Amino acid sequence: MLNGVQGMIGETALVTKSIKGAHHPGSVRARGEEWLAIPLDPEENINPGTNVVVADIERGLLVVYASDIQ
Repeated sequence: MLNGVQGMIGETALVTKSIKGAHHPGSVRARGEEWLAIPLDPEENINPGTNVVVADIERGLLVVYASDIQ
């Protein structure tokens, strides 16, 4: 089991500020805290209120994709 930020991979989060592609990070709420996040697909836009899954961590940013669970 991974601890810290790496342990967040696979967890779900809620988008709180629009994620507008890889060059315009948004915010997500995970583990009760706000984190900067970018999409797994660099061209994807993810709107607030969307549930996402943490796929990776890059340069301190969560890399996320939209979850089917709403």
